[in-house]
Amino acid sequence: MAGLQDRERLGFIKQAFLQYYTKQSSRVSLPTDFRSREFAFLAFGERFMTRHKAIGSREELVNTIRMLVPSDIYYSTAYYDRPAEEMERKGWLGSDLVFDVDADHIDTSCKANHDMWSCSSCGLTKQGKAPAQCPSCGKTRFEERTWFCDECLRAAKNEVFKLLDFLTRDFGIPQDEMHIFFSGHRGYHLHVRTEQVRRLDESQRKEIVDYVLGLGLDAFYQGLYKKPKDAIVGPQRDDPGWRGRFASEIHRLILKGTEDELVGLGFSRRQAGLIMKERAQREERWKEKILWSEFEDRFRIKETAWKAIISRAISKGALPAEIDTVVTTDIHRLIRLPETLNGKTGLRAMAVSNLDAFDPFLDPIAFEGEETVRVIEAPAFRMGETTYGPYTKEDVTLPAAAAMLLLCKGLGGPVQK
Repeated sequence: MAGLQDRERLGFIKQAFLQYYTKQSSRVSLPTDFRSREFAFLAFGERFMTRHKAIGSREELVNTIRMLVPSDIYYSTAYYDRPAEEMERKGWLGSDLVFDVDADHIDTSCKANHDMWSCSSCGLTKQGKAPAQCPSCGKTRFEERTWFCDECLRAAKNEVFKLLDFLTRDFGIPQDEMHIFFSGHRGYHLHVRTEQVRRLDESQRKEIVDYVLGLGLDAFYQGLYKKPKDAIVGPQRDDPGWRGRFASEIHRLILKGTEDELVGLGFSRRQAGLIMKERAQREERWKEKILWSEFEDRFRIKETAWKAIISRAISKGALPAEIDTVVTTDIHRLIRLPETLNGKTGLRAMAVSNLDAFDPFLDPIAFEGEETVRVIEAPAFRMGETTYGPYTKEDVTLPAAAAMLLLCKGLGGPVQK
């Protein structure tokens, strides 16, 4: 019965997707240099992907989509001489530099409320992230259900802003050569299409990844050292690259951070309290530059402790280490095609021209009208201007976009009218 219900659910979604691509075919657009790219199409309810497809026109793309009615549509970040051939015969010509910023890889407090896990052995189910082993039976296999919310995607958006700052200030990439796309689910893709990056190999792309993650940075080599007379010297906010970045982060934390943030950085509770108490005077003294030796003189913080504090400041200024680095380093990567539907949500993957104003629960809505859904279980979620749920074992009539989200997530099935 469950298999039949799942087929009905997938069949309903597939029909809705076909109607979208029939009525909204004008939305579907091709990426730059599309004739040199590979296209791929993922079938509903299958792991099977139709790939190594070359597309010669927008009409051909639309006709292919209508014929296959895929759950998800991708194209290669790479450019090929023969994109329809097998990989070893394609003839690689270069690749866009792409960053995938996914909220699923960012540690946010909301996950403890809307994510769930279930032990595959004993069935124990709890909220939050799955543990290393089940506290009931000790087994290590779990089924996980992840969700996404405003807090998740706000965190992802903040990381995109940080990434944009890295690429413009540290790498000198012009703003008009960077293109932001919402994935239609939990995050954003940032594409760099300059000629200078196209021919970078995997090891060179890995160097860029390591830089934005702040990996392998030693405080000593970033300008923190002791003069012969034992005065600590450090970088300043207007220094280029990482020197200026972690100086700015230290400046922010010392003058604006909470007591808990300062303790988390490595200061004792007493030191953190004293830093906060003396902020007004220090802000005046620090107008021109950070006076690093103050901390040894005032708080007896030695060079070794400073290096540990700087290391933590670097981690705060860097992108989260679990952001999908494979996407950036893979020169043959497939990425989601903009203005197509995400099979996990029913939302549009789309270009984002104004990241600050972009609303991931409003702007990508693809479906109109209403649908009735038999919901198994769903957390509260926002779609458009309204919050829906939570729901447990009930039939609900919802705007089509909200209903489609639950159906695509497998949290309910369609109710026949």
